[in-house]
Formats: sequence, structure tokens, C-alpha cells
Amino acid sequence: MCLAVASLLVVMLATTDSKAAQEDKDEPNTLHEGYSASIFVDVDRNDAQAVTDLWCNIISRKKGLVAKTKIYDKLSDLEKDLKLKKVDLVAMVSNEFVELKNRLLMDPLFISSRQGELYESLVLLVRRDSGIRSIVDLRNKIFIQSRGRYAAVHRIWLETLLMKEGVPNLKCFFASYKEAMKPSQAVMPVFFRQADACITTRNFFEVLSELNPQLRRDIMVLKESRPIATGVIAIRKDLSIQKRDALLEFLENLHQDPLGKQLLTMFRMDRLVPYKHEYLATMEAFLKEHHDLRSQMAKGVK
Repeated sequence: MCLAVASLLVVMLATTDSKAAQEDKDEPNTLHEGYSASIFVDVDRNDAQAVTDLWCNIISRKKGLVAKTKIYDKLSDLEKDLKLKKVDLVAMVSNEFVELKNRLLMDPLFISSRQGELYESLVLLVRRDSGIRSIVDLRNKIFIQSRGRYAAVHRIWLETLLMKEGVPNLKCFFASYKEAMKPSQAVMPVFFRQADACITTRNFFEVLSELNPQLRRDIMVLKESRPIATGVIAIRKDLSIQKRDALLEFLENLHQDPLGKQLLTMFRMDRLVPYKHEYLATMEAFLKEHHDLRSQMAKGVK
């Protein structure tokens, strides 16, 4: 990751003005970009900032806009800046967009696509020889969750599966509930019998199994989620027509630009697809089911 960032920085420094020169431009030409920290996979904070800086350089080179970036660890901070009109463009994972209390302040423009797919499903993995054949069989077992882009969705889905079985608290259910920095660090302990179960994406499990066929032989999918959309790019609803039109054209054709294509690869995407409301329907249903079950649990109703 660091090497990829460094390589792109060298290219960008040869094709863009200096940051100091950019800051001399007028505010009307400035684009304020906000990024949820959740969209970065296997990337530390410094590299994440480098990636967003590259993104803003590409936009400024193509459309004459001066882009300023900010990474948000908390959705509440992003919402606050949206209300104050301190953010023009936002990139986030789909569950965060659905969970925004002030979605009416934004217009979603694009959904991310990976390998031609708009959706990704989650899989709950266990060893075939573990004797685990249902969710309740995981009681007092060791579970590992990976951090990163889908961490919140992993937890929500796991909580939903457990609440359907009448379990209100996942940490009290497992003997141990651990976190891993990378998806592979969640899957491989299951393979080596150091943990009993984990959640990852179907796509990641398939790729890992191609590299190590023993995984497919020894690990099985206990549960699989409905397909859900991944990333969303949205703009503030009252953004100027000039900026909106520039962004629409640029983002829709990003995959055709050599540097843009490299940047999409860093975000684990291959292109951006124009948004349709139905693309988020399964995520909305996914979150609603979790919310309804949690409300029932709070009332003492299974």
C-alpha cells in the first residue's frame, strides 16, 4: 500500500500544481471532500490521507477545482459539517449513508462497483470438522471479526443472526470476541483451529480460496447474507451547478483515466455506477431488521 501511494505521488507531482499554489485560488473553485474512515481497507491513517490527497489532485488536474480533504472517524462529525456546509462531496460505505439522519441534505450520485458487481454478500465461516451446524452451536466459542470497510455491517449482521435466536448480547454469547486488523487475519485462525468462526465477504473468501484451495476444502459457509451495496458517493444537495456538473462528468468516467483507475483500485473498486434508489433497498431492509429485533429485545419480546 505504501509503495502504491508513493508511486502515484511521484506521478501526480509531475502533473499538478503545488499545494501552495492551489490554496491561492478563490473559494468558489474549492471542493471540500469528506471521507468516512470506514471506506479504507488495510490502510493506516497516514496512507489513507495520502490516498485522499491523490484523489483531490486528480480532480483539480481534470476540472480546475481546488480540492480539500478530511477523513471522518465519526458519522456524527460528518453530519455536523454537512449541516454547516463544510462538506461538498462525501464517500462512505452504504450502511453509513442509510443511517445518516440528514440524508435529505445530500444527493447520492454513484454506487461503487467491484469486478462488475454492485453488491457484496457476507459469509459466516466455520471449519467443516468443527461440528458447528447452527448459530446456537457457536455459544462459548471463539469468534474473530476483522476491522475495516465492513466491520460495522459484520457486527450488525451477526447481532441480527443471534437476536433471531433470542440472544441479546453477542459478547456474552461467545467465550471470546476478538478483532483482527485484516480479513485474512480473521479467516486463517479459523483454518488453523485458533478460532471457531469469523465473518468476511463472499468475494474475499473466494479469492483467498483460489490462493489456498485447502480453505474451500476445510472451511464451510454456515450462513450467508443477502447481497448488499457497498460504497456510496454523494454531494451536498445545494452544491453549485458548476461543481455538480464537473463532478458528474469526472466521476462517471474515472475508470477510463489511467490515474483514476489506479485510485479506484486502491479503494477496491473498478468503476462508479450512477445511483438508483433500488440499489440500497437491501441495505435499508438489512438495517431495519436489525433495528426491529433490537427494539423487541429491549421490550423483552423474542
